[in-house]
Amino acid sequence: MSNRLFALILILPAFIVVTFIIIYPIINAFVTSFFRYYLTDAEGMSFVGFNNYARMFGNEDFWIAFLNTVIYVGGTVASEFVFAFALALLINYHFSGKNLVSGLFFLPWVIPSVVVALITKFLLFDHFHGIVNVVLRKIGIIEEFVPWLKSPVLAMPTVIFATTWKMFPFMFVILYAGLQAIPGEQIEAAKVDGANGVQRFVHVILPNMKEIITLATILEFIWQFQYITIIWTTTRGGPINKTTTLPVLIYRSSFRGSMNMGYSSAIGVFWLVFLMGFSILYISYMGRRSDER
Repeated sequence: MSNRLFALILILPAFIVVTFIIIYPIINAFVTSFFRYYLTDAEGMSFVGFNNYARMFGNEDFWIAFLNTVIYVGGTVASEFVFAFALALLINYHFSGKNLVSGLFFLPWVIPSVVVALITKFLLFDHFHGIVNVVLRKIGIIEEFVPWLKSPVLAMPTVIFATTWKMFPFMFVILYAGLQAIPGEQIEAAKVDGANGVQRFVHVILPNMKEIITLATILEFIWQFQYITIIWTTTRGGPINKTTTLPVLIYRSSFRGSMNMGYSSAIGVFWLVFLMGFSILYISYMGRRSDER
């Protein structure tokens, strides 16, 4: 048996799995997006060309969901990065109880997303207005109960906060590993040259972390773009569509109401193309910045 044939045999199981889990669904969604296809329609599928895409781009609900998605993903990734990087810098220093603190901050990652959503509802919006409201009113910070999950202004920041608390440990682990990989000689040399903490961070730590930051943020961006659990469990996309993101819109179109799979597939194809385009541009931009430095 030749080495090439042996290599093909080894990768064949993985190729089959990837084909059925990733490649086939993508092709199927692309094809379905050109058809009129309702799960509740006994007539089956009929070819409609680009009608689903025309309907999508002309639908105000789609653009509202797209804008909400950008706000949700941008706010979540930015807040995760700031919190995770600050924590990674803190944990990177040696102090007593370092491992215990790291373990406690990693705890949200192992809690199921549904549980996090239910905890959020319990704290902010139960039958008695939420524990947080009760405590804030007791200590005199607020006079009236705040509708965190029912307010058109506060609903999105609230779900961003809940998602950040759940997801930041993933970014923390990546950034902390990146800090550990920075050569100590560079930091010591900067200290000898008289660089203060801010200068060491800007001129030593950040340049060494550029690739790690790019990886962590782009993975989190892609992940959050398709995240639905916390939003759906807490707000169902409300109030008045203020937290309706593309995943929520696709779920509603596919499995609620008319169950329009053709229209939902068109949104999914747009979603895929947008993510691919953004990822390529973002990685290219970060790569150019690294080369300039």
